[in-house]
This record gives sequence, structure tokens and C-alpha cells, in this order.
Amino acid sequence: MLDICKALVQWLFLLAANLILDTLGLFVVAAAIPFRVPGISGSDGRQIVNLPRWAWLFGNDYDGLLGDKRGWWAENTPFGWRVDSFMAMWWWAAVRNPVNNMRFVKLWQAPVKGSTITWVGDYTVRDHPGEAGWQFVTTENGGKHWYGFYLVHQWSETRAFVIRLGFKVQPDDAGTDGEPVGMTTKINFYKAI
Repeated sequence: MLDICKALVQWLFLLAANLILDTLGLFVVAAAIPFRVPGISGSDGRQIVNLPRWAWLFGNDYDGLLGDKRGWWAENTPFGWRVDSFMAMWWWAAVRNPVNNMRFVKLWQAPVKGSTITWVGDYTVRDHPGEAGWQFVTTENGGKHWYGFYLVHQWSETRAFVIRLGFKVQPDDAGTDGEPVGMTTKINFYKAI
């Protein structure tokens, strides 16, 4: 019960940080896009275009402003916008992936390497067909705790009710040398899966 109380306090802090920074990001990203700079993806080494250093927190060091490496964003921009248009870049960085580099700031990440990861509920939960369930995951490292909750209730083969709060650590991260994991606040009553 104590872990649930601690988790609620942690999630309220994370939610408040999200609300403030996501709202601020709508304006910062718009102001920074005209000053975008070339860069290298931190995940796969490809060339990307990213926000300038003064707007780093609101940028995306893995995918930049032009979307994911698979090209999904380029094929699925809203309203048929060109992927390199101001609106598509703004939507990707400010709406779809707001404050993306926040995951690199220790305050907003949970360490996986060297952590003890425990859970209650289902071992595997994903917002994919056939992987519905719930889990409450606790990550402990050096006396500090990070909490995550994941609930997926599948309505149909293509839609689900999804709640994900806190840090995105999963039970199968236990014992791995993975990078620190970021956090989220997601509630979607009818998510496409």
C-alpha cells in the first residue's frame, strides 16, 4: 500500500511536469523550428534535423524533426503535410512527441542497469492485439524507487482502452544492461492497436 501512495505522489509530480513542459513546448518548438540544425541520431547514427541547442529539451535526439527511421511519419503526416513542412515538424516535435529529450534528464528516467525490478499483475502487457492485461512495476536502485502502471483492455481486434502512468520499465527489463527508461502519462479510451 505504501508503494501505491508513493507512486501516486510520483505520478502527480510527473503529470504536473508534463502539463507545464508540454504546453511550453507548443511555443518553444514553433519558435525554434526556423533555427533547426543538422545532427546525428543518437540511436542509429543517421543524419537528422533537430532543434537548436537552446531548445534541446524540446527536441528529439533520436529522430529529429522529420520522423522515425522507418519512414512511418513521412507516410502518415496529418492532412497530407510534407514531412519537411513547418506544420509537420511542429506536430511531430510538439504534439506527437512533446519534450522528447526529457528522457535523457535523470529526473525523468528510471535506471534499468543494476536495478531490482518487481511487478504485480501480468508479466507482459502491450497495446497490441492479444496482449491486454495490467501490471504495476517497481524499479529500485540505490534506495530510490520508480513506479509504472500499464493497463490495456482490448475492446476489439483493433481498439483498446489504455492507461500508462509513470516509468515505462517492463518486467522483462530485469537483469538487462539497458539504457535508462523514460516516463509517460497516457490515457486513451479507444486507442488503435
